Parts: sequence; C-alpha cells; structure tokens
Amino acid sequence: MYPPAVPSPSGIRWSRSVVTLVAVAVALSGCGSSLFAASSTTTPPSNVPTGTASTAPLNGEVAVAFPVVTCTTSTGASLGSQGWKPSILLAPIPTTLVDKVEFYSDGTHILLGPTGWSCAQTQVTGGGTGLVVYPPTLPIPPVDGAPGPGTQGVFATFDTTGHVQGILLVCPFFTLPTWQTQEAKCTGFKPNGEQSSMPTPDLASVTDPAGIVGSLEGSGGVGPVTGTVIFPQVEPAVANGSSVSVAEESCSLPDASLCPTVLSDFDVREFPVPASTYQPSYQPPYRPSVPPTTTPAATTAPIPASPTTVAAAPATTAPTTTASTKPN
Repeated sequence: MYPPAVPSPSGIRWSRSVVTLVAVAVALSGCGSSLFAASSTTTPPSNVPTGTASTAPLNGEVAVAFPVVTCTTSTGASLGSQGWKPSILLAPIPTTLVDKVEFYSDGTHILLGPTGWSCAQTQVTGGGTGLVVYPPTLPIPPVDGAPGPGTQGVFATFDTTGHVQGILLVCPFFTLPTWQTQEAKCTGFKPNGEQSSMPTPDLASVTDPAGIVGSLEGSGGVGPVTGTVIFPQVEPAVANGSSVSVAEESCSLPDASLCPTVLSDFDVREFPVPASTYQPSYQPPYRPSVPPTTTPAATTAPIPASPTTVAAAPATTAPTTTASTKPN
C-alpha cells in the first residue's frame, strides 16, 4: 500500500512519497540506472531521461515513470484542456510491468491499464460517473450500459450513497441503515457464486469466477473477473445515512496477472474520503494546535519608600496599670 495521500489544489491526490520518489529517480538516473518506462504511445518530455528498466534495482520495485494517455468522452470527442493531464506519473510498480501497463486519465480520475489500449468516459445512470480502459480492437466501445459477459476492460464507477445507484454499488458488501437499503430496494445478498472478502473495513475485494455473472463488469465470461469496492466508513455519516463518496473497479483482462497491480493502484489513488459531503451538526470547541503562551499572574510592584521618610520605631504596648483603692 502507498503512504497516506495529500490532496492537491487540482483535486488529484499525491502521496507523500512522491517527492521522495522523484529524488530517488533523479539520483539513480544520475548513476546510470533508468527508471523510466518506454512507450510507443506517449513521448515523455525531452528533459526526462528515457529507457527501459531491464535491470531491476531494489528487488524489482522502484519508482518507475509511466506514460499517461488522455481519455475521450463517451462519444469519442476530445476532453480539451479540462482537468489535470500529466504526461508521465511516478508509481512504485514492479519493473517487470514496464511496457505492459500505463496510466489513463480524463483529467479527474486516473486508471492503470494495459499498454496501447483506449480510454473513454462512460455513461452512468443515477448521477455517478465512469471511466473504462478497453482494447482498441473492440468494434463498439463499452461506454453505454452494462458490458456483456466476458467483455475485456478495466471498468471504474464513481458515485455517492446519496444516489440509489451508489447504494446498490456497496450494499451487498457493507452495512447500511435499513431505510437506505429499502429505498434502493437492495436485498444485501451477493449473486450466487460471487466471492468477497474485507481486507479493511472500508474495502471489499470481489471475485466472480469464470461463468459467474456477478456484480463486476465483464463477469460471466470464460475467465475470472476481479474487482474492488471502496466505501469509507466515515462515522457518524455512514450510520446516519449521509452521502459518502464510493468507488468500484472491475478488472477483466486477458492477462489476469496484471489485475492485482491495477486494483491496488486504484485502491490508493481513488480512495474518496476527502469527497465526503457529511457535515456534523455539532461543532467541537476550538482547540488551538499551538498551546497559548502562559502569561504570569499580574503582581503589584512595591512602592519605594521616600528618601526623606524615616522608618517608624517598632510599636510597643503600654503596660497596663492596675487601679488601687486609696487608704482611709
């Protein structure tokens, strides 16, 4: 897993290790070790050293600079200049995958997929958004509606539990308030034969074996389809049924050995906690992060004696005289 992510002004989260990874890449490239993946689809900037990582330093896992391919709209039109579209991204991906995978971006989301494929936004009903990486040889891109059994691709869906489709995305794997499941008409049962586990309370790992039509896009074909469903357990938002951002990715590839890396990158890169719309009604009292400076108690300075003042003699008590009776 990557280190925690830091939101950037553009909305794309960078891990705290990116700066370190850049330093490592520069240092090793200066020593003659190349960390940049070659690609025939995207040319890195001229000031970036290129090559192949045929020698695997650090036991095969280093910061490799992978090219980024720009996606299109669902109709194949250009997305223009909207969003953030880098030409390369550094990622701690095994160097054995150099020339096998690259990144795809629509300016908002980034997916990892096989090299040389196509990418497009998908039409998702109910308020969500989607992105798919698919083989360029497909006669009809799988951008509209649910793909058929055995369709190859990397499919991603982004939604919230404020939408019915967002609830249906997570309810087979996570616990939601009863009124939410009733609103979405979700039974909470997974399709027969579908397998799932919970690596963390926020993450469901899903597998649809060959021939099983399950929750994942492309399932039901001759090969297995694996996927991940992310539902951040932000409390008390989840218990109250407040809208929380959720995400799902399915990996249906001819080379299934790529899927663990594809899904792992998605789990970290797209974890949508910062997008939660929950606002607590109770605001805790303000506590400054830096303790306030302690001010010593005020004291009254003594009034200096006048130079002409003579100190008074100590007070003494006069002796008591006992009254006596005069003799006759």
